[in-house]
Amino acid sequence: MESFDLRVRDFNLGLTLGSGQVFHWATSDGCHWHGMLGKHFYHLHQPKASFLRVHTTASPSLGRQDLSHYFGLDQSLQRILKSFPKDPLMREATHAYKGLRLLRQDPWVTLVSFILSSTKQILQIRQTVQEISCRFGSPHAIQTHHSPAWAFPDPAQLVQAGESRLRACRMGYRAKYLYQTACLIQEGQIHLDSLRTCSLEEAREVLMQCPGVGPKIAECVLLFGYGFQEAFPMDVWIRRILEDYYLPGQKSSVAQVQAFAADYFGPHSGYAQQYLFDHVRNLPSEVWQAMVKASPFAQGSSGNFNRP
Repeated sequence: MESFDLRVRDFNLGLTLGSGQVFHWATSDGCHWHGMLGKHFYHLHQPKASFLRVHTTASPSLGRQDLSHYFGLDQSLQRILKSFPKDPLMREATHAYKGLRLLRQDPWVTLVSFILSSTKQILQIRQTVQEISCRFGSPHAIQTHHSPAWAFPDPAQLVQAGESRLRACRMGYRAKYLYQTACLIQEGQIHLDSLRTCSLEEAREVLMQCPGVGPKIAECVLLFGYGFQEAFPMDVWIRRILEDYYLPGQKSSVAQVQAFAADYFGPHSGYAQQYLFDHVRNLPSEVWQAMVKASPFAQGSSGNFNRP
């Protein structure tokens, strides 16, 4: 195991890994996190806002490179936040979740995770992701107090496992979708790496050819796996936020809500979505209802909270 400190700026480890965008990191206290990135094990801790303490099976140079890319540390978070509209809810969310960053995850891991996410809670998704890694991924011995770690299984390993063994991992009907998707990728009918050079629309179209992948899951993979920051996953939480706070009293279709989000939140709308999602889902119901009642959009505002 190698150990080193990684300098960071505008970054909060717990908020980022504890958000609803990733499911394969584990923690016992919300401060120390461990997991696999590719074939390397990482144990991470943020004793101060300015650096991460890293223990890893990767070399220090590779570890710094991997983590900087994975956490998007090469991007100016302040520049992204300044692009957001300045309405009261958005301001409160960015203040409450300072240092929350979007991850650059492996597209395959992201695709599997969100196929498994359908109608499941975050804790359940994490448990299922961990179980398929332990059962079907490649083991890596760790010379510390940690138990052995497993790399995330690749498509070939899931095809070899078969649908029935996947179903035994408590994923229910999702086993069929996951197995069929793994088969398509293993057979070369879908090339995930090629989507990196596609447009958002082209990449979305390809992803939705995967069994079990609808618009919401496709947007999650585009945002969290490919870095399309204009992708805007529309789950029940986000639609509730938009309809209750930003579009009160309006009967809007999903397409109309999506169009509003793209126009209102700007080129980093997916980033804004993550702040809103994490903030509102953790608010007490009565607090959220009070915020909805006080929404400037419900009081006749034009909603002109201009971005720079």
